[in-house]
Amino acid sequence: MDLHPIIVHFPVALLTLYAVLELVRFRKVMEQPYWFYIKGALAIFGSLGSLAAYATGPDAHPAPRILQMHSNFATATLLVFAVIAFSYLFQWFKPNRYSAFVHRSYIIIPLALIGLVCVTITGGLGGAMVYGTHFDPFMAPIFKLLGVY
Repeated sequence: MDLHPIIVHFPVALLTLYAVLELVRFRKVMEQPYWFYIKGALAIFGSLGSLAAYATGPDAHPAPRILQMHSNFATATLLVFAVIAFSYLFQWFKPNRYSAFVHRSYIIIPLALIGLVCVTITGGLGGAMVYGTHFDPFMAPIFKLLGVY
């Protein structure tokens, strides 16, 4: 039984929600003491879920180009959100100036944006493997850019 399609939607939802919450900043909400923990929980559980999704992904040798690109973007997604998740864990349990540095807006916002782009492209490539490359007109320019058409 292929577990990848079952597992993959959970981390995609958590990491997308995390990135949106990190990018859309309302001062009144950000000042709440629980906000850091909500975003941290989303990043940590989303990263753990993405690790499970990555581990259950198909391992075809030699892989077709679209599967290889999907795997590459999944790796990038996993790495970006792992950095974010570890920074939350360190800041949560052992705050220091290095973990606090990552949470400055000029570091965390670009990381969240890069992560959101990576998870979107990874999902688009995954959908293209299941439904074909013409299923989503918004992904067509990205597919052309990546050369998967």
